[in-house]
Amino acid sequence: MQNPNMATETRRPPFFVRFFFKSHAQYVWELRVPFMVCLSLFFVSLLCGFFLGNLLPTDVLEEVLGSIPEMEDWSLPFIFVYIIVNNVYKSFIWMLLGIALGILPLLFVMINGFFVGWISYTTSLKHGFFFTVAALLPHGVVEIPAILLSMAAGMGLGFKLVKSLRRQGSLKQELRSALSLYVFRIVPLLVLAAVLEVTLTPLIIYLLGFKAI
Repeated sequence: MQNPNMATETRRPPFFVRFFFKSHAQYVWELRVPFMVCLSLFFVSLLCGFFLGNLLPTDVLEEVLGSIPEMEDWSLPFIFVYIIVNNVYKSFIWMLLGIALGILPLLFVMINGFFVGWISYTTSLKHGFFFTVAALLPHGVVEIPAILLSMAAGMGLGFKLVKSLRRQGSLKQELRSALSLYVFRIVPLLVLAAVLEVTLTPLIIYLLGFKAI
């Protein structure tokens, strides 16, 4: 008689996962629990940033904003490259840091969720809620899930480390799967998000009659 737990672990991924991730579908499906944890944590952190961000000391927020380069005088190709390099580098490093018991990717999710929430709040005050949605949603629907998936893979590395110490799995194989997913699926999604951010997002803002920041 087949072990029901084994049947659950090897259950075939749903069609949309197989369609989007092809050969990585089974690995992505195995990450569904850590991904949902990351998604939930991001959403809660975003709400905290939106509703509580104004309670932070002004000097703290100014220091955070000071670390963000001014892009007004940058050329479009340079902005495009900067966005890609920034997202690819940070998500890759924090994914690998997940080997430390999967904790650090959660910290990355919380920080970014809070920051997006706070930026949304301050932007809404200056330009309105609908402008904020138009400025974040077109590329965010691709960028945010891609980054959260990389953090879920980082959590998977941490879990596999614990299992490997108990001789219940291979950390090397998990790392190989995570790197393959990152290079062949997550990086292209981050590139697509950057393309949308410098093309579609400004276009939607313009078509809706808003003035770009």
